[in-house]
Amino acid sequence: QIRHLCGLAVFENYLYTVNSDNLSILRINRYNGTDVQSLARLDNAKEIRVYQKRTQTAVRSHACEVDPYGMPGGCSHICLLSSNYKARTCRCRTGFILGSDGRSCK
Repeated sequence: QIRHLCGLAVFENYLYTVNSDNLSILRINRYNGTDVQSLARLDNAKEIRVYQKRTQTAVRSHACEVDPYGMPGGCSHICLLSSNYKARTCRCRTGFILGSDGRSCK
């Protein structure tokens, strides 16, 4: 019997979760709850995510790539990607103000 679970990820025919009683990663058949397998043990695991190479989009470039001057996305401090990775917003570290050009911090 499994009582304490942390995090949940669904991939193909299985649920993946962390059993917080013994810090093991479990794989469970998502359709009937059977076929429970302990895949690994990890210290302090609280969350789980599944990454599968074939489901990842190939990103060759993005708006926060370092420019020829070594600035990420042309931002003098911090570059934040938009959800589609093609646009960005520049931000400044604490104590600085974003300039009118939207890139430099003063």
